Amino acid sequence: MLLFWKQGFDATSYTDLTKATGMSKPTIYAAFGDKVDLFRKAMVVYAEEATRVYEEALNQPTAREAVETCLRLARGLNSPPDEPRVCFLVQGALTGSADTQTLRDELAGFQRQATRKLRKRLDEGKRKGELPATANTAAMAEYFTSVVTGLSVQAANGAAAKDLNAVLKMAMASWPSK
Repeated sequence: MLLFWKQGFDATSYTDLTKATGMSKPTIYAAFGDKVDLFRKAMVVYAEEATRVYEEALNQPTAREAVETCLRLARGLNSPPDEPRVCFLVQGALTGSADTQTLRDELAGFQRQATRKLRKRLDEGKRKGELPATANTAAMAEYFTSVVTGLSVQAANGAAAKDLNAVLKMAMASWPSK
């Protein structure tokens, strides 16, 4: 997973995979299928962990706290030093050739699912009176998902954590008042 995450699908060769796993090419085929199947398995493992962490963030006491926690999860603000500063799902969905479109569509599907979960949390907050009755939770979910994606891409491009945190604060300043 880390190899695909760092290099992307197209840039990762079978030679890279055999070196990283210590397995021969036939053993990789036997254990995981082709490169697409192996990438898909890596993507699912990442997505399952990311979903678990994201759902924990959404369980904050208020919708505002949930959104701010989700923004703080953006890669680059808290990335371990041995991991890329861009989200695997974002990186994978943005790169690839025509023959990997199905994989990119699956990655985008994980992101759309996260946006739907965020909207559901915002709708819950609206029902509880944490947001004004006129709040457009669909637009808010799209907006904050876009900010998270942007933070991740900017981190991958070398943006400093202090600058990313400034963006996070600016995004939270857009929170609608009651």
